[in-house]
Amino acid sequence: MTGGVPSGPSVAEHLKGCPHCSELFAHDAKLGQRLADDALRKPADVTEQLVATESLIAEERGLRAFLRSRSTRLRWASSLTLVAVLLVRELLRKRVPLRELGTTRMVAGLLLFGLLALVAHSALRPLPIERRAARFRSVLALIAWCLPCVLWFAPEAPLRIEDFSGSGFVLRSLTCFGYGSALAAPSFALLWAFDRGERVSFQVWALAAGMVALLSSLILLVHCPSTQRAHLIAGHFSIGLAWFLAVSSVGWWQTRVR
Repeated sequence: MTGGVPSGPSVAEHLKGCPHCSELFAHDAKLGQRLADDALRKPADVTEQLVATESLIAEERGLRAFLRSRSTRLRWASSLTLVAVLLVRELLRKRVPLRELGTTRMVAGLLLFGLLALVAHSALRPLPIERRAARFRSVLALIAWCLPCVLWFAPEAPLRIEDFSGSGFVLRSLTCFGYGSALAAPSFALLWAFDRGERVSFQVWALAAGMVALLSSLILLVHCPSTQRAHLIAGHFSIGLAWFLAVSSVGWWQTRVR
């Protein structure tokens, strides 16, 4: 409040264990000084702030307003319910019987589902203030995009010449890519509907794209009987990369427009 920066042994000792104050004192206490300057300024008219807040609340109507006003636990459970319904639907179709998946694919599927629940929970939480928490979200999104590739290490069926013949390979890959993307897209839209931010942040979009990568891989795991690695790369793993590029492109375009 006086314009000075506190210092001394006691301050240094406190900063070692307090991440919040570390943010205030970082970069020559730039953030702390800015907050102090804001506190010393003449406070804004409370009436104007209330009118602006009431106008925002008045606009919060409709289905999305109802969805995003639910508790975090309920929104998280709802997002996983949609995932469970899609997976149960595929299991009931019995395109790939569970006994034919093998131990490696079963373990990979459980791992993907566990990470999917973590990604959904992270996407629905408020935006983190601490840099470490924000970095964790970015790393989590990256892992979600890449983890389906663990299926690369699953046993592969013997190669056949017709698996790579002309348009057959391309058609099968495109079919799986379209099928997985189409069934996972509603989960992407649901995370957008559940988001409480005035403007959906890139981190939420990134986590939602990671959820698409995980869910599409799970769906195709019990939908597509092919174990050829070339097909998995072209038709399964590429979904996460494609959605990541799409989200990144939209995020880049929005920053340029602003």
